[in-house]
Amino acid sequence: MSSKVTADAIQGEGPVSAINVTPLVDVMLCLLIIFMVSTPMMAPKQPQKIAVPKAKAQAIAQEQFLLATVSVDAKGDVFMGTVALSRDPATMANELSSNARLKQDGVAFIQGDSNIEFSRIVELLVALRTAGVSKVGFLTDPKVPPRT
Repeated sequence: MSSKVTADAIQGEGPVSAINVTPLVDVMLCLLIIFMVSTPMMAPKQPQKIAVPKAKAQAIAQEQFLLATVSVDAKGDVFMGTVALSRDPATMANELSSNARLKQDGVAFIQGDSNIEFSRIVELLVALRTAGVSKVGFLTDPKVPPRT
């Protein structure tokens, strides 16, 4: 028995031998959504309770927490702690290089007023680099929203 292609089968009136995958895709998408929604609910709500070991430790000296902070006020005056530094970049570099904390750590933090000129910060960065500071950070107030 040989199968013959008839005009009726070509025109679409004959039996269709293809599988309709639309219901399969619908079921799979529904299962995917169900698993995506239910998975976070299966996670444990409480973190594991861990017994932290207790140890006797000595208090750390307060000097170890002091940061080498260089402040610049609204007028452009530079301060290392409470000591005012020179406005001349070369003299400022000499004054900064004599600071023991900067020599030891090589780290400085700049705390500047929000209204100072950027060129003043650049001069301070050059003076810090000349003084041997290899890492510089900027201190900000996290409570103040950024200006737009």
